Amino acid sequence: MCPSLMHGSPLFPGTDFSATLSTESIISFLHTLRNQRLLELSRHDDALMDLLEELYNTVAISAVKREFMKRDLQELKSSSLDLVHYSSLINEIKKTGDSGIAEKSPLFVEELKQIFKKYGL
Repeated sequence: MCPSLMHGSPLFPGTDFSATLSTESIISFLHTLRNQRLLELSRHDDALMDLLEELYNTVAISAVKREFMKRDLQELKSSSLDLVHYSSLINEIKKTGDSGIAEKSPLFVEELKQIFKKYGL
């Protein structure tokens, strides 16, 4: 286990996931992490365009399409975490006690791809 995780995570300082592996605390952590990422993408056009370029080699989209995407990202941020979608990650964090694996998980990007698919990407 990563030593820094024993003393808390950046989102939940003082939280020892190895000792408090409640499903609720993991869900709360993942929801906060997802919402921080969504906030970054919905507030900063550069961050959204960088992601679209990385995923789809798309360097430009219309301003209207970008605003609709940002609206959808805000709606996703307002929604609860899809527990079925994130269940494998929740179980892995619970099993290992390592919340750091959430940073590298592809599940967040997979969730975003569902939004981007609506816009022909």
